[in-house]
Amino acid sequence: MLFNNKEPLANLLRPNTLDEILGQKKLIPILQKLKNPISIIFYGPPGSGKTSIAKILCSTWKLSYKFLSATSSGVKEIKDLINEADKSGTFCLFLDEIHRFSSSQQDSLLDAVETGKLILIGATTENPAFRINRALLSRTQIFKMEKLENDDLQKLLDNIKNNLSIPDFDNEVINYFLKTAGGDARKFIGIIELFKELFSRETNINLSTAKEILSSQVIQFDKSGDNHYDFISAFIKSIRGSDPDAGLFYLSAMLEGGEDPLFIMRRLAIFASEDIGNASVSALQLVSSAFDLIQKIGMPESRIILAQVTVFLAGCPKSNASYKAYEDANLFQKNYGSEISIPLHLRNAPTFLHKKEGNSKDYKYPHDFQNGFIDENYFPDNLKKNPPQFYFPTDRGNDKLLKDRLKSIWEKSGKKSYKD
Repeated sequence: MLFNNKEPLANLLRPNTLDEILGQKKLIPILQKLKNPISIIFYGPPGSGKTSIAKILCSTWKLSYKFLSATSSGVKEIKDLINEADKSGTFCLFLDEIHRFSSSQQDSLLDAVETGKLILIGATTENPAFRINRALLSRTQIFKMEKLENDDLQKLLDNIKNNLSIPDFDNEVINYFLKTAGGDARKFIGIIELFKELFSRETNINLSTAKEILSSQVIQFDKSGDNHYDFISAFIKSIRGSDPDAGLFYLSAMLEGGEDPLFIMRRLAIFASEDIGNASVSALQLVSSAFDLIQKIGMPESRIILAQVTVFLAGCPKSNASYKAYEDANLFQKNYGSEISIPLHLRNAPTFLHKKEGNSKDYKYPHDFQNGFIDENYFPDNLKKNPPQFYFPTDRGNDKLLKDRLKSIWEKSGKKSYKD
């Protein structure tokens, strides 16, 4: 039977049973075994079927269905629903974008969920571990949903063709639609619906026409959610792996998605010190200069500066020796104890009394000796005989220059080796 309703196509195509749900091959068999109502939080990408599954479960459990969006609801609405449940009995509350509820708003659900007054079905695109209170997590079951595969969306298209008059799309156009939708069924349906409104059934849509109409589509990037952290993680790991091309790919995706270029620069500044360090000291200088320029210039021109920095950092020799050295020193210091007795010859002597007590006495000024170095103890006295070594420079870039000098001056003393 053809669809004639003016209702949005995405809603008309919504499945009525779990068997009709596209994708989610691992999840559906589990949900089909749920005979009794339980509170659930579904998390996964947009258009993966969270709302549809929630409605089907409520129907299966023979419970009335209430919908709230966390973006427009608060504690008052939750309390009103709990009062309604007290009077009329248990029902399913579908809370969309539950991650947007504050801690106190989430707390308002706890008692009703624990006592079964409300069967909560939450939906979120964010990892619940980051955004949902532990107390609420312990009262719900968490199910992850995957984005739909192209085969799933192709089945959806076949269903639309069988029930609706739409233009003719060749394989190139369909593949372009699939790529644009990115596994989001709702978005895919919206694309088909758009072309249905613009063109008659007899029209043959070619790839050029499709690209022209969808050229303004925004990449799937949420700068406030998991997606935000996944992209910056992939970006940094690509640069760490010395792959400028992958780095530029993720950089472009972030900038096109509206990411703050200063956020990217902050991460690059950390990267320049943590992952490149002394192997290329100019890396940190370049990032510092770029940071200042980007604040002055702004977008879109700043993308050029960011691209240059990305390529340079990816191509630099890498060394995390100084970062690891600090982490090791920090751990050693914490285990050492709170009482650090600084040797007298290293202490400050601002007054005659300090000098009388021996502060700075017998301190040897390195510049007075050959090569600006003197074999001296700079650790607390109880570490003098066996001083720890934290810094192990690499043989990469300028790191090797530091290694060679430190090795040449300290190995004569037998105290430090400065090996890799």
